[in-house]
Amino acid sequence: MHTNVRNSDEKINLDHLLIEQVELAAHSGIHTGGKADLAAYPSDFEELRALLDHARKYSIPITILGGATNSLISDDGIEGLTIITSHLRRRHVQGEMFCVRSGLLLDRAIDLAIEDGLGGLELLGGLPGTVGGAIAGNSGAHGMHISDVLYYVDYMTFDGKLHRKQIHRDDFSYRNTPFSNRKDIIIYEAGFRLTPITQTSEARKRKDEVKAKRKQNGQYEHPSIGCIFKNPEGMHAGQLIDECGLKGLGIGGAKVSSRHANFIINPNKQATSTDVRALIEHVRQEVFEKHHVRLEEEIHYVGRWQDARHT
Repeated sequence: MHTNVRNSDEKINLDHLLIEQVELAAHSGIHTGGKADLAAYPSDFEELRALLDHARKYSIPITILGGATNSLISDDGIEGLTIITSHLRRRHVQGEMFCVRSGLLLDRAIDLAIEDGLGGLELLGGLPGTVGGAIAGNSGAHGMHISDVLYYVDYMTFDGKLHRKQIHRDDFSYRNTPFSNRKDIIIYEAGFRLTPITQTSEARKRKDEVKAKRKQNGQYEHPSIGCIFKNPEGMHAGQLIDECGLKGLGIGGAKVSSRHANFIINPNKQATSTDVRALIEHVRQEVFEKHHVRLEEEIHYVGRWQDARHT
């Protein structure tokens, strides 16, 4: 496994890494949420392991936060240590293998793969969030899922040990992966088996076309955390919500998007996470009453929520 190697006598300065009372709204796709008690931005393997060792030594709860583009952070913040992956963004190429750290934005990773002469990720262009988050949720678009080209995942357990999982497609399904419900790991690096390309301009064109379609659907118009609900089998959550006449409905500063009914947006950046969650519950109830379908969230609840459904 490819890791950064420090001299054995080089000590990690945790005082430099750990930051108290970090505002998390800026790290959230929908721009809501409270503060992290402690936060850190590790940039390599050794810093990450030192943070995990510190948390384990002092029994500090750990939360992993990537792009927070499908996570709703509590207004009361996050207890313990929040490890933010945004500085884990290096990449390297080994033949047809594109290897990238988990904190790099997926859209940027696709651009870099094309620069490196490797294609195969273009259909995921414009998807928000990080590589790690996309893997954990098996993000997909236009008939493709990220697991289709995923070869291995390196992940660290909270005991500081690094593991490699060779990927089998049978391990992945719609929004479900071997990493989906793990609360004791952090995805560190992934390897994608891609296809060598000579016409990089064609790959860029494909990626730009896909991203432009997402923009036409209004998916970048306002802060959001993407699709709120999973599609029930044989149905589309957005259509069910639309048929209830809920587009444009608001609670507090949160609104159901008028462009995409499965999006909840924060158009004036005045919403709270409590507003967003109240709107989610209202939409769920309306859909159930009209269609007798119980919608299930695709997003995750992070931080000090008052029930057991948070992550």
